[in-house]
Amino acid sequence: MIKYNLKIYGYLILGLAFLTYLLLFLVNQDISNIKISIALKDLTSTISINAVFWLIFAKFFWKWKLFYGWLVPFPNLNGTWEATLISNNDKEKVIPAKVLIKQSFFTITIRLKTEESESFSISASFDIDKDRDIYQLFYTYTNLPRATVRGHSQIHYGTVILRYDSCPVTKMTGEYWTSRETTGEIELNK
Repeated sequence: MIKYNLKIYGYLILGLAFLTYLLLFLVNQDISNIKISIALKDLTSTISINAVFWLIFAKFFWKWKLFYGWLVPFPNLNGTWEATLISNNDKEKVIPAKVLIKQSFFTITIRLKTEESESFSISASFDIDKDRDIYQLFYTYTNLPRATVRGHSQIHYGTVILRYDSCPVTKMTGEYWTSRETTGEIELNK
């Protein structure tokens, strides 16, 4: 589970709102003759400016390395990854795959594609615990094999745990388990 530092978010939101209001107040008011109507207008402008700023932050700014670690607790994994899978069914066979990760500040989806099937994440989350030096992404997925291979590869559900060490993340390794009672190892490289 990710531990968000809510104090930092609170201080930043309130601090930015206070600074915005103060700047608007100083620009729009005559200090010797303060008008309540202008002060209220500045208040609504402050709310609008801050709402737009935080929407832009959630869309774009969260990806900046500047924010990783102290404000954004998870890395930016967006992009296409090269993957290899090794199943307990056939440990000699390495299955190449492509993984597409789409991530925003609020969501993450994972799509894995092999020659025979495609997997789509149902849910995904980070498990980050700096005290125990744990950095991992885990997700549950649905796998849809091509119709022509369903005789030996049926539709199934599974779960994956991927571990990573550093930021920026360029490699993740882990394990997977399926409802077909298979397990395996997975490695992703960006």
